[in-house]
Amino acid sequence: MQVRLMSWNMAGAKLFDQLDPEPAPAAGRYIQAFHKAWNDSIVPWLATPDKDAPDIILLQECIGFEDHSSSPSGRWQSGNEILSKIFSGYQCFFFPAVTSHDNPHPGKWSRYTNGNAVANPVPTAVDIQQGYGICVREGIISAKLWTPWPDPQDAPPDADQANGECTSCFEVIPVSTGLYLGDRDTEPRMVIMGRAKLELDGEYRYLNYLNVHLNTFKDEREGNEQLDQRASISRQQQVGLILENIVSAYQQSTHYRMHSHADDNKSDIWIIAGDFNCTPDSAEIAAILNAGFVDAINDKHIEDADPAHTLQDRVGTKWSINDDECPPVVLDHIFCGLEQPTLTSDTLETSASKRPFRPCFDDKAYETDHAVLFAKIRLPGS
Repeated sequence: MQVRLMSWNMAGAKLFDQLDPEPAPAAGRYIQAFHKAWNDSIVPWLATPDKDAPDIILLQECIGFEDHSSSPSGRWQSGNEILSKIFSGYQCFFFPAVTSHDNPHPGKWSRYTNGNAVANPVPTAVDIQQGYGICVREGIISAKLWTPWPDPQDAPPDADQANGECTSCFEVIPVSTGLYLGDRDTEPRMVIMGRAKLELDGEYRYLNYLNVHLNTFKDEREGNEQLDQRASISRQQQVGLILENIVSAYQQSTHYRMHSHADDNKSDIWIIAGDFNCTPDSAEIAAILNAGFVDAINDKHIEDADPAHTLQDRVGTKWSINDDECPPVVLDHIFCGLEQPTLTSDTLETSASKRPFRPCFDDKAYETDHAVLFAKIRLPGS
């Protein structure tokens, strides 16, 4: 049995400066740009649908809108709708993390609601949303995180079936608290936990996956050692919460969940993936590896959709769009582990994972500065 997982920071916040004019849907050109990049650039790179369609896609910096006006026009598309139009063949879910109504600091939103700052401002009745996305491939069974039976022995075999209502298959977990001051340093951060049931030839196994986007501070990695240390400490605290309060807590839970082991005593698979905003040599990543997780992508040399581009074969997952000479850096990761922290680097087969990929965008206004990551993980005994 194998797991195919993709992670991508879509850098979608730039959409708020690039809204389509009325009466067109506000995110129309954004959707078109990303849908074309997905179909014409990423899908051929993955060799889908025949070979490596991701089972789960984890996305960061997604966008959406919620129209609270008395007569919604249909112009303001929700995050779910936007993702569904981009990633065909997937059931898509959007989880807002910072919004103009819940986190109203004008330092974040005023430029998008002020007609003098952008060509197509957003009305105050519309909630501007930025957050996380999860796309589950059609045919993959989303499983409930919790069941109504306190004792797992009492739960019938289908107790965790979502039956089309997948809200019980996810949990949104804050990993940072405090007042939002409109800047990157205080932006709310969350972990989105999902659960899936993988089946092959009558056998099944559970996959628990965590979509993460850790803190980053303004001017970090610019030579200010004290600032870099503060930022690292904040992320180490978030990693500690992930490992202790999510992974370990769920593993050790004995009530209201399905058996911790599936067929043939095969333990749950855990994936932690996303934008960690820290490099492979950081204390944050060391903590994840020390907990028994394995880096599922060993080769971090960029594969560029344009082989002549300066990023081709350079090491990194994040780069500067405006400065080709600025060296890229590895900030995005996919880690895999089993339920018990006994995993070693030779336990999983990850040789079919791909190098970080820079997709092609015909509309450069929406080009992202993060690579697409794809991991193909063959599990022990499969």
